[in-house]
Amino acid sequence: MSLPANSPVSDARTRWLVLIIASIGFLFDTYELLMTPLVGVPAIAELLGLPPNNPIVTDWTGRMLWISALCGGVFGLLGGWLIDRFGRKRIMALSIFVYSFSPCAAAFASTLPVFVFFRSLTFVGVCIEFIAAITWLAELFSDRKQREFALGFTQAFASVGGILVTAVSGWIVMHANELPALPIADIFNTHASWRYTLITGLIPAIPIALLLPFVPESRVWLERRASGSLSRPSLSGLFSPELRRTTLVTAGLSACAYAAAFGALQLTPLRVIPGVPELAEQRKVLKPLQDEAKELNAGILAVDPLLRASYEAVPSLRELAAKRAKNRVAFRGAMKSGDKARADQLNADFKALGEELDRLTASAPEAKKNLVDREKLLKQLGDNREKQEPADIAIKARGNAAQFWQEMGGLAGRLILAVLLVLAVARRTLLRLFLVPGLIAVPLTYFSLYHTGGTGLNWAIAVCGLLIVAQFSYFGEFLPKVFPLHLRGTGGSFATNVGGRMVGTSAAFLTTNIIAPAMPGVSTFDKVALAAGIVGTSVFAIGLVLSFFLPNPPAEAGESAH
Repeated sequence: MSLPANSPVSDARTRWLVLIIASIGFLFDTYELLMTPLVGVPAIAELLGLPPNNPIVTDWTGRMLWISALCGGVFGLLGGWLIDRFGRKRIMALSIFVYSFSPCAAAFASTLPVFVFFRSLTFVGVCIEFIAAITWLAELFSDRKQREFALGFTQAFASVGGILVTAVSGWIVMHANELPALPIADIFNTHASWRYTLITGLIPAIPIALLLPFVPESRVWLERRASGSLSRPSLSGLFSPELRRTTLVTAGLSACAYAAAFGALQLTPLRVIPGVPELAEQRKVLKPLQDEAKELNAGILAVDPLLRASYEAVPSLRELAAKRAKNRVAFRGAMKSGDKARADQLNADFKALGEELDRLTASAPEAKKNLVDREKLLKQLGDNREKQEPADIAIKARGNAAQFWQEMGGLAGRLILAVLLVLAVARRTLLRLFLVPGLIAVPLTYFSLYHTGGTGLNWAIAVCGLLIVAQFSYFGEFLPKVFPLHLRGTGGSFATNVGGRMVGTSAAFLTTNIIAPAMPGVSTFDKVALAAGIVGTSVFAIGLVLSFFLPNPPAEAGESAH
């Protein structure tokens, strides 16, 4: 891949450094974001001191996703303005460091607000980095084919990020107790796997810090700024008569792509797959156990206010309760592994902790009663979870398989899009190559194949992943071209972050909380599948209509619009 002499990346070494940096950035965009479904529930449960299946934990998981998406949209738009004002490379580097260090900070959170703040900050960094990176790449490569290659194939690494974070998290879960204890308060688990997983978010900062000084800033941006001909970016400029259509159509199309992903595809492994026919026996086993767990959780929520009052009244009771909780968890693990010696030692330790509890609460017997009552409920809930475990493992394995097919389909979609870009397929036609088949694949998947399950459903999920994820790469290549130089960051950010990540991601709430409850079906999974099919098919149809209003980039005015 040779470059003309006047290209800012004409040197072969520099060219490869640019591609490596962009690939790392796109890979860890996805890596950092997909930590949330892996660490969110255990983190919130530990920080609130509640079981993972408690309804308050579930509610806060949804709130955190909504808060982070809102922050990403608002501050991502500000980041787009900063990209146009202060340079592509500089803001890209800053955003990568933000999304690298914020997960590490979240790993040491001791309160829920701190955890949510740093997860939202990670989302902000990712939202800014994506726009900065695609704008930077588009302006570094002046030759069209080289630019399409750089934008198309480096974005394919985004799909690798999802596979990588799942593998890393799985390894950490298996080896967390062998890793060094974390320097956190004793009331928390110093070997919590979710904390180690978040710390791995620091990884991209290292190669970026080493490589970034050796690659150039966008030459065309620098030259325009030096000559004084670079107009100041402004949000109002996106709605000028000549750009209004471009802004609204690209934001609408981005919203449709994200809505298909979050309103259908991302819900599939956890909210749809458990309802497939091959898991009928597991659902039958789980139903009475889940009903019992709801009652136990209600009991825990009832006693919690009394226990918090006891913590206030009896100094050191919270710390002692944490030690007893750790002992119970370790004892249960020793019993499951058959380590009788370890179990006997833990049992002796627990008796000593009981004696300490008696001394501490000698003048406050009600405080002891509140703590013991809660511990009894937690033990019953732990026993309940152990009974659920065999069926739950089978359901999770089936969901993980669906997630794998989905990710592999997404990777294939990005690679196919990259090849089609190099072949110079007309922009509207290229988008429709993914939108039109989606009008068949999405309803077939969620209205029909969901009820048959098996391999056919896996392939259908892969096809849906291909058709949806390819659109993300499409806009990553298209947006830097369609807005003028001084508004490329701002315009791309408005389309992706406001249209996609703020409006589009709300489709998850639309599917699960508004449409699904009104749907017919034997189970909640049936209702979510039907709602996902409705939302997914609808946004593909809306996207197809919007594609007819999609403007051609000015530089490609001579090409066919169709």
